[in-house]
Amino acid sequence: MDSLRWWCSAQLGTPWSWEWQAYPGIWAFVGLLIGLYFWAIRRLEPKKFAADDGPTTRRHIFLFLLGWLLLWVGLDWPVGALAAGYLLSAKTVQYLLIGYIAPGLMLLGMPRWLLRRMIRPRWVFRTARMLTRPLLPLAIANTVLVVSHTPAAINGLAGSQLGVFAMDLTVVATGFVFWWPALGRVPELKPMSYPGRIGYLALNLLLPTVPASFFTFSQYPIYTLYELAPRVSGISAVSDQQVAGLVMKVAGGLLILGVMSVMFVRWYQAEQRSEEHVVVPPASGSG
Repeated sequence: MDSLRWWCSAQLGTPWSWEWQAYPGIWAFVGLLIGLYFWAIRRLEPKKFAADDGPTTRRHIFLFLLGWLLLWVGLDWPVGALAAGYLLSAKTVQYLLIGYIAPGLMLLGMPRWLLRRMIRPRWVFRTARMLTRPLLPLAIANTVLVVSHTPAAINGLAGSQLGVFAMDLTVVATGFVFWWPALGRVPELKPMSYPGRIGYLALNLLLPTVPASFFTFSQYPIYTLYELAPRVSGISAVSDQQVAGLVMKVAGGLLILGVMSVMFVRWYQAEQRSEEHVVVPPASGSG
């Protein structure tokens, strides 16, 4: 039964091999996601739409598929296997893929009518509205970031397929929570203004620099798992850790800054449209 592996987890003491490995649990998970998406957009799409809505477009499908593909890349071999028990730098790349990039793209790929249908139950609507406020998503996203990078979590869960599965799904779900207030897809949830969204993302730039700094400047390996793991391509544990810190700080920071830049542009465009629709009253006394 040792050979039956359904999810990427650490194979302690086993040298790394570039020979492809199958993880059917990951295939089932990503297959379920893409199956539900296409079933929803084909079977549930309404015939009439609200004024601010419309049918599913190729852009929606492209964005969702891109996010779904990056999620698959982050979970499956080789990234998922390297992250689970060999390289901290791969773990950091995986976190960016499944905890930030993929959920954001998949959320953008869901048409507004689908999101409205998903939050139709009262308790879901209340939860979605609560998550539109920035403090709770900020706390959840950064708590999961910190806890998932503690030595207890990484060293303790690495050898358990069920443990890694639970942690991976937590990171993915947290990614959707993180982007929910920033993207503000559903107007009736009263999303933040563009300045509020930019401020929210700016706050999320700060906390990840703490573990990134530990990774970059520590002279000793922080995690026993990666310190004792068989080396991959001769990369030392300390060098791997420093690369992980740079990836988290630089790549993660550039991602957030890029989204903030897009929001600045959209804010400016929205202000321009507002000015164009301002009606200037005629001067007093004019005929």
